[in-house]
Amino acid sequence: MSSPIARPEKHWIERRLVNLHHSLSHQRRVAILAETIAAEIRRNFPVGDGGLGGVDIGCGDMSVAEGISAKEPHVRWTCLDIYPLPESLHGDPRWSKYRQFDGATLPLDDQSVDFALFTDVLHHVPDPRRAPLLREAARVARAVIVKDHFEYGMPSRAILRAMDFVGNWGYGVSVPERYFDEASFRALVTSARLRVASLRTGIDLYRHLGPFHAIFRPRWQFIATLLRPA
Repeated sequence: MSSPIARPEKHWIERRLVNLHHSLSHQRRVAILAETIAAEIRRNFPVGDGGLGGVDIGCGDMSVAEGISAKEPHVRWTCLDIYPLPESLHGDPRWSKYRQFDGATLPLDDQSVDFALFTDVLHHVPDPRRAPLLREAARVARAVIVKDHFEYGMPSRAILRAMDFVGNWGYGVSVPERYFDEASFRALVTSARLRVASLRTGIDLYRHLGPFHAIFRPRWQFIATLLRPA
């Protein structure tokens, strides 16, 4: 997810892209993502007396974690991203759950949370670092939830890249050359020594965009829950 503390000094073109992204889709998209992931949490994680612990890796503006908390208030969040917290935000209660990390090693103890969450993050991670980062997530969490994109050839790839450009370029986040297909995602999960416990496609994130809704196909969006081999 895009982060307000990434590249705080923006060129006017970057500011225009950020404003366009927010006006077109950001809040509605976050609301749908939060409901989709909250449903995945309800299906897979019974709530004990102590609630649930979650870590949002690549949390951006933390809006997804906060949207999930509005529906599942028993989740205690740690939100991680690679950007240092500006001095002006120190002491801000909203950012008390935020911690900077180095992009590789999670600053959490083994099995200290119930689930780790990646929301549209893995496709931005360089290929050689994806499996180690998934393994690191599985070190700190009992399960890993991944929301990401599937491409189905050149047309879907081109549109996904355009969407990524609008959503991320203004924050200094690179746009990937390719996205997962189901085979490459499952191969990544296997190389991380995990297994796919559930995988669902068909998340309709853009139904609010009127005629453009026909272009942004729900099958390009998936959510998966990953576990260690039984």
